[in-house]
Amino acid sequence: MRGGASNDQRHIRAPVDMEQLEMEDAKTIGISSSPPAEIQSQISSLIFETWQQVQDAMESMVKMTNEIEQTSAEIAEEIEKCKEYLVVRSKVLEEEKESLQRAAFAVLQIFNPDAI
Repeated sequence: MRGGASNDQRHIRAPVDMEQLEMEDAKTIGISSSPPAEIQSQISSLIFETWQQVQDAMESMVKMTNEIEQTSAEIAEEIEKCKEYLVVRSKVLEEEKESLQRAAFAVLQIFNPDAI
């Protein structure tokens, strides 16, 4: 029976300290072995810092959006001014064209009164 007894002894293991294993696992994945209150404080601090960064980013985006809207309005205003200028300029050019055509017609009549 000794053979059987020694066989049974091979399967008997030493008691496992679960707390120690959990701490080792926590260290492996980067969690400190701090007390729960300290861990909660660290998490709260991390959440607060993250929230501050999100708030700062949101404020920055709102500021940029306002600047874009203002610039867009200024560009639209400039485009309207350019359109108005083009309408006026087009009328002036059309008047100059008609004036030059009348002058050219007058010159043709002077040099060749019978042709026209």
